[in-house]
Amino acid sequence: MKNMLNNKLQNKLKRLQRAAAELNLGPDQRLVVFSDLHLGDGGGNDDFKKNGDLFLTILRRHYLPERFTLILNGDIEELARFRLKRIMARWSDVYRVWAEFAARSALFKLAGNHDLALLRRRSADMPFPVSEALNIRWDGQSLFVLHGHQTSHLNWAFQTLGVLFLRWLLHPLGFGNYTVARSSRRRFRVEKRVYDFARRRKVMALIGHTHRPLFESLPRLETLKIEIENLCRRYPQAPAGEKFELESKLTLLKEEYVKLQHKDHRTQSSENLYHDGPLLPCLFNSGCGIGRHGITALEIAAGRIALVYWFDRRKSAKYFESEGRQPQQLGDSDYFRVVLKEEDLDYIFTRINLLG
Repeated sequence: MKNMLNNKLQNKLKRLQRAAAELNLGPDQRLVVFSDLHLGDGGGNDDFKKNGDLFLTILRRHYLPERFTLILNGDIEELARFRLKRIMARWSDVYRVWAEFAARSALFKLAGNHDLALLRRRSADMPFPVSEALNIRWDGQSLFVLHGHQTSHLNWAFQTLGVLFLRWLLHPLGFGNYTVARSSRRRFRVEKRVYDFARRRKVMALIGHTHRPLFESLPRLETLKIEIENLCRRYPQAPAGEKFELESKLTLLKEEYVKLQHKDHRTQSSENLYHDGPLLPCLFNSGCGIGRHGITALEIAAGRIALVYWFDRRKSAKYFESEGRQPQQLGDSDYFRVVLKEEDLDYIFTRINLLG
């Protein structure tokens, strides 16, 4: 497969990694990564509005009291269509909760291509510092957090002009926002370039940008294939009572698989998605905060990383299950959290270091 990470991009990512701030993750620390919230002004074109209350509630009632460190990994404000002042006025409650994380040095805010202009603003005009990337050190290993737009050949000025074009021409004419998430080819190009960089550097890369959740370098579609295969292998030897439960799970997984298959037409097998040889678990993506029914995020706690999904049962009757886990209700609210996939960091880095 053609290598798309040329020397220019590789050096660009190396410089970004060297310049990034560092966070040392202790054994008792917890962190959560969100990306692509696209906060707007609360109007009809604000993509964040449908999940705004869900996001605010899970921060207030789960991540803040559980003392998580909050990482906002780019495209948090939708500056391609809205002014920062209007965004902050509409979502002032969200900014106040972020301030509570910041008060205990537990907030890291990174820039994406849709809020890239934040890097050029004066610190006095900003409620929180914004940087381009973050290095997380864990037990001698490295996790590299970046939004993902940095894999583009476009320079800062060109991307900024693109934002102005969206705000002042397309948005007033009623055109919706265009992101890399709408193109499977562009999503794959971003993923492959970051994967190649992480594989060569023997690090875990945590990105956003494409709006597609990834865990151990696998998109949800590939993970579903594995889950379906495992359940089918269990079925013949399962007791009669358990077979009914397995059939119900397989029905749900099949329905999800078919829906995702229609959205993504790529046909590469999981063993050669990004390069020849064994697929390495070095690429993770937190997904986005503007899903139709909920929000995905990456959590790291107690030496494990998990892809989690928060959803509103009033919007979706589908309770996801992954390896037998049931959704957990957030207090007496209508919001639920389910772990889609999780793994030990030790195991992940063992594969990266020995097979890379």
